[in-house]
Parts: sequence; C-alpha cells; structure tokens
Amino acid sequence: MSKRFSPPGTPLRFTPDRPFRTAQVRLEVDLDLVGRRLTGAATLHLEARREHLASVTLDAVEMTIDSVAVDGQEIRTFQYDGEKLYVPLLKPLARGAQAALTVRYRCQPRRGLYFIGPDADHPDRAPQCWTQGQDDDSRYYFPCVDTPIEKAPTEVIATAPAGNFLLSNGDLRDRAVLPDGRIRWHYGLDLPHPPYLVTIVCGPFVEIAARAPETGVDVFAYVPAGREDDARRSFGRTPQMIDHFSARIGVPYPHRRYSQITVSDFIFGGMENTSATTLTDLVLLDERAALDHDVDGLVSHELAHQWWGDLLTCREWSEAWLNEGFATYFEYVWREHAKGRDEADVELLTDAETYFGEAGRYQRPIVCRQYDEPIHLFDGHLYDKGGRVLHMVRHMLGDEPFWEAIRHYATRHAQKSVETRDLSRAIEDVTGRNLDPFFDRWVARAGHPDLACTWTWDTEQGVGHLRVEQKQKISDETPLFRFDVGVRFEVAGSIKDETIAISERSHVFKFRFPERPTQVVFDSGDVILKTIKMDKPRPLWRRQLEAATLGIDRILAARALAEAPAPEGIQALGKALAGDPFWAVRAAVARALGRTARQDALDFLLDARGQSHPRVRRAVATALGEFRGDPRAGAALSAWLRAGDPSVFVEAETALALGKSRAPDALDLLPGLMSRRSYQDIVRSRAIEGLGATGDERAIPLLRGAWRGGGPFQPRKALIVALAELAQGTATPRPVREFLEDRFSDRDFRVRTEVAMALVRLGDRRAIPAIERALVGELDARASRRMREAITDLREGTRTTEQVTRLQEELERLRADAARLRERIDGLEGQGSGAAKEPPATPPSGSRKGGDGGPRPPKRARPTTRRGGRSRPHAPIRRR
Repeated sequence: MSKRFSPPGTPLRFTPDRPFRTAQVRLEVDLDLVGRRLTGAATLHLEARREHLASVTLDAVEMTIDSVAVDGQEIRTFQYDGEKLYVPLLKPLARGAQAALTVRYRCQPRRGLYFIGPDADHPDRAPQCWTQGQDDDSRYYFPCVDTPIEKAPTEVIATAPAGNFLLSNGDLRDRAVLPDGRIRWHYGLDLPHPPYLVTIVCGPFVEIAARAPETGVDVFAYVPAGREDDARRSFGRTPQMIDHFSARIGVPYPHRRYSQITVSDFIFGGMENTSATTLTDLVLLDERAALDHDVDGLVSHELAHQWWGDLLTCREWSEAWLNEGFATYFEYVWREHAKGRDEADVELLTDAETYFGEAGRYQRPIVCRQYDEPIHLFDGHLYDKGGRVLHMVRHMLGDEPFWEAIRHYATRHAQKSVETRDLSRAIEDVTGRNLDPFFDRWVARAGHPDLACTWTWDTEQGVGHLRVEQKQKISDETPLFRFDVGVRFEVAGSIKDETIAISERSHVFKFRFPERPTQVVFDSGDVILKTIKMDKPRPLWRRQLEAATLGIDRILAARALAEAPAPEGIQALGKALAGDPFWAVRAAVARALGRTARQDALDFLLDARGQSHPRVRRAVATALGEFRGDPRAGAALSAWLRAGDPSVFVEAETALALGKSRAPDALDLLPGLMSRRSYQDIVRSRAIEGLGATGDERAIPLLRGAWRGGGPFQPRKALIVALAELAQGTATPRPVREFLEDRFSDRDFRVRTEVAMALVRLGDRRAIPAIERALVGELDARASRRMREAITDLREGTRTTEQVTRLQEELERLRADAARLRERIDGLEGQGSGAAKEPPATPPSGSRKGGDGGPRPPKRARPTTRRGGRSRPHAPIRRR
C-alpha cells in the first residue's frame, strides 16, 4: 500500500510577497581553495514594487556580515539572525524607484558552494570548487532573494589562484593578472535568471572547443587534463543538439556560448546553470564504456534546460515540472531525431517504469504545494511522469500543432516565469483546444489509469469485443481519467488504426471485421501512461512479437508471453531473440526468457551469448542469473566471466548474474573482480552486488574488508545493499548493523541514504538511535527524508522481517519448481497420441451468449501483460 507523499502537518508552500524586485546582481568573490572559504561583496540593484518601501530582507545563511551599504552609505542598523538579513533603507522608496544594496561578507559554506581537494582517500587531488544552487542553496554563498521567480541579469567577478580556470554565466568580459599573481575573472550575463542558476566553478581544467554548425553557437567542454578524448566521446554531439533544439522549439539557443564542465564529487548528474552546465566527471566515457553506452540523455537534458528552466523558469518549485518534465521529454526528442522512434521509445518505457516504481511507494500531484523541502519534489513524478504527460499532449494534438504551440509558449514567456496555465493558454491560442481538464487530472491530481482490458472475437457475428475497465481507486480527489487511445488491428494483412474514447469506469467497444484480426494492439506505441492487464489469446501476442511495426509493441509482447509461458510462446521468443532487427526487442526477449525459468528458454539463452550487440549480451547475462541453482546457467556464467567480454557492462552484469545464480564458484570468482578498475567502477559494483545475491554468509567478511572511502559512490552504495541482503535472517546480524551504522559518516548523501534503507531491511529497531544521531547532522534534505522514514518504518515494523525474507526465498524456489513442472507437462502433452492443440482465440460459437459453446480444449493460462510497479534495479546517475 502506498504511503502519503506529504505527512500530516506538512505545510502548503506559496510564492512569498515580493515588495521589491532584483533588477541586477553584481557578485565579487575571492576564493580560497585551500582554506575552503570565500570573501565576497554582493551588490543587488533593487526596485520597489510598492509605495514607501522602508526595508528589505535577503536570504543569507551562515555568513559573517562585515558591512551593509545602501547607495554607498553604510547602514549600521541592519539585523542578521544567521538566515535572514534585514536592512532598513536610508529613506523609503517610492514605487519604481531603485537602490543599490551592497553586502560585504565572509563564509565557509556547507551547502551551495563546495570545495574539493586532497584528503585521506584522494591525497593527490588538486583543489577545486563548484556551486550547486538548486533548489535554494545559493543563499549559503551570497546574499540574495533565493526563489526561482526572482530573475535578474548577473555579473560575477571572481579572484582565484593562478593555474586554474574559472567558469561562470554568460561571456568572459575580462581576465586580469593581479600583482600577487592571482587571476581575476569577470563574467556577465545580460538575460535575467534566478539565483539558483548562478554558477562559479574553479579548478585545473583544459578546454575543448567546437561550434554548432547551424546556429553558430560556440560550444566548450572543460575537463581534467588527459580526459580530452573522453570529453569528445561524451559531449561531441552537443553542437548538433543545440541546432536541433533551436529548430524544434522555434527559439534559437539564447546565448553566444554554451559550456559544459566536469567536476569531482558532484552531487547530481548535471546542473543546468545558465549557459554553463556543471556535470559530474563520472560521465566521462572511456573507450571501452563508449562501445555500448552514451550520456546523450544527460547531455540533452541539461541542454534542454537552457530553454525550459533557464529562459522560461517555473514560477515556484511546485511548478517545477515545467523545468524538469520538459527537459526529460527533450531527451526523447533528441533520441528520436538522432536514432529514430524505436530507440526513443525505449527511453519512454524506462521513464514510465521509473515512475511506476515510485508510485508504488507514494502518489502525488505533479504540481504539489505541500512539501517540507523543495528537493523532495524532484522525483519520478516531476521528471518521468512530467515527460510522459508532454508525450501524451503531443499525440493528442498532433505533431505540427504541438510544435507550433511549444514555439508560441516559448516565445511568449521567454525571460519570464511560468506556471501550468501558461502552457495551457499557449496551446489554446494555437489549437483552440482547452486542455485545462487534461492538466487538472494528469498534473494537478495524483495517480494514473490502472486498466484491465479483455479482447474476444465472435466468429459467428464477425465482431470483436474490447472491454476496458479503470481499476484504480476513484474518489472526489482522484476522479476517473478521460482520454482517447488508439487500437491497432491487423486484418487480412492490412493495418487498421481505430481510436476509442475512455470516459467511464467500464466500456465495451465492438469492432466489425471481415475476418478475425491477427493483431490487436491496445495503445500502440504505449502513449498513455498507465498500468494495464491486457487479456488476449496467445496467437495475438505471438503475432505482435513477430510483426508489430513499433519496437515498443514487440517489447510488450515479449513480456506478456513470459507471464504464462508455453512451448509455442518460448519458440516465438527464441525466434525473436535470434532474428528481431531491433536490439532492444532482442534484449527484452532475453529478459523475458529468463523470467520463465524453463529449460527450453535456457537453451535459447545459451545460444545467444554470442549476440553481436553488447546490450543484448548484457540482457542475456541478466537472464541467465534468473536460473538459480541451475548447473548449466552457472557454468555458462562462470566461463563467460573468466573469458571476459569486450563490453565492460556485459562483464559487470555477468558478475551480478553469477551471484544470483548461486553458482558454486561464485564466491571464488567475484572477490577477484572487486579490485578491477572500470567506468564508474561498474564491474566492482556488480561483483559486490553479486556477492550479496549469493546468500552465502561467508561473503560478509569479504565485503566488510572491501570497504573503501574514496572513488565513485556506486561501489560503496552497492556494498551497503549487499551486506543488508546477506545479513537478513542470520543468527548474528549485529556486526553488520554496527558496520552499517558507522557508514553514516560517508561524505556522499546517496550512501548515507542507502545506509538508512539498509537498516530498515535488517529490521532491527536497535538501529534507531544511530539513525537519529545521523539525522541531527544531516544537511541533505533527501537523505533526511529517508532517515525519518526509516525511523518510522522500524518503529512500526512495516518493512521486511526475517520471516518475510524466508517466505520470499521459498516463493522463488516454488516459482522455479512450478516452471519446471509446467515444462514437463507441456512435454508430456506433446508426446501423447493426440497432442493438445492450442485453444483458438475464442471458443467456437454455440448456444452461449457471445458464441461461446461446444467442447472446450484443455484449459491453460492465458498470457496477460502487466505494466508498472517495478523500477530499474540499477538506475543511472540522476540528472537535474
């Protein structure tokens, strides 16, 4: 049962009063990279919005305020409480009048501005610093009005030690060497933007330059020396993205230059600071990783923000889907342009699964005013559901009207703040369609359709019946969904597309055709964001797998055939694994075969280890790991791991699969991989996860001894998960619990978050005091939220206990036994004097209503497809 997103007592958040606006920001800072501190002077040109403005209040957290001046005259009566700076003006301002407020200050920021340098885990690392202002952390390193609606042009003048490069927003107006040898950098951005998008990055970087061929935008990448080739692999398509987005949106990229800079220990995948995106250096692709991986999704996402978030900015954080949902959808837009619809639809499917995985924990409106911290809104609802909403709007309007509406929306609101009704009005202006009801249900309210669909064919009448029911909970707060959806039929070799309107809890639609359709695809292309149980005869699923035009429809058919496996379905899957032209379908088929746990499926998987596409081999390895305790699968994975693979990701997934298969030599092979260096330490991480999946308590001391405080966070996170998995149900979990509790000192919030979740999995209430101590000093709001949830879960006993764990193990064993028994029965039926024939699409016509009558063939489970409820087990670095 899903929880509430907002616990009782959570306040409603609104944009605060704005008695003045910020007309211009000039920020002068002196960076001490070694001392990890900043000395600065922030000058804000303020314009009164009301008569007789007598004072102003700025956000400024944990600073030492040295002086405050208004129009050059010092103000000694200011007040500062450590979070807010209250400044009385020399004389009240009339509405429209301006004053220049200058604050001189010092700080050692704990948020907003991060200093990175040598430490025990990185003794040779060069000092650098970088900012991260979203959501409202810029107030930690300069006084400002720290809300997204407060947009102003900026100047940043920063002084830093020689030997470093410094990047900020806009154009580099001046670079001067000071008498003491330090360098002063002067950047300026003339377009207004909010404080959270101000950036300062300083460190020893080298430059790679390019130019967008159509728009002429100068494009730069800044990376550590020696990573130039990796930068070209990672960011080489950025110029083409700029040109494509400019043409598609109808508003050219709004700046003369676009920069991407990679930094150490960045707390997100990337951040779209205006004209100058910051990214983690973990995205830099080495030659081997680039064989079957790219970072185009992250790169296109952050670039799209230069329009959606930077040029047009959400009015308040509750409306942040207009930033993040748009940027997420433009990942699809780029992939569609660069590699075609099938490739893009794979990303769309993944976004839906991410959202559904989260929706199993809680559901909330996309636009939600009730939250503790803005960062809590930056979830799968905001990104993934938001992107899928735009995809539905595009299909609802049609391509040309959609892009015309997007152009109108971007043009009308450029350099301004927006909310959902601005998008709705722009669409109405262009198309005449009022989408307020659509946005009210999909954006302003929680949930998604949960559909149960059944297709039957009446041979006597030549009519097909499609029953569609909405099964989700219906209430005044979450009413029925109303939407049009396409149904694709193949009849006599021809494709026929029909559109039906869903508006009630239950419908029965009738379709008359000259003969029985050989394909019936509900919502071809998977346009509607939904969970669905589609009940239709197996031949229709097999035909969909074989012949559906869109790759995503073939993927969904593969999943459905695995839910009720039968020999004919396994043969169809095996044929698709060998011959489907699209790698993602072959990969989905491999995973589907793995879920069946049948020996005939294993035969196909063993033959597929030599597939040419590495992503298919990756899926084959994952599928082999589903055959727990099977000697053939275990031996194949062991041999594969010993031989290696050109793809680092295939090698990594093979390591994880070996552990999951419980192969006898897993404990011998996997520890040797934990010292192997690879892109994002992916091999080490999967080897650790594989040890956790073995269920062998002998792996516990191996894992504890493998802890390293430095490097990418992924192996540390994997180790936390693996230890918790192994310790569940053991007689002595205390040493593991205490080891995990000590990991709350890790510097990465993602690891600390995982520790809290792992302690819940252990189910030991004695962990509560350690979580409470960690919570007191936790600065990251996401980690704090999970820690509070962990304390509640442990007190209420709402998570996995030892007994439930044993039941889950037993359920998996029974599942495998049932698959083997079903396979034996299928074999016996095939050997009989009259092999049981597959039932027709519907029973023969007769006396029963709908043509149902006559003798029935042996009853078998009819496959259905169930979408939703499962997130990706190994999610990529999160974009912003």
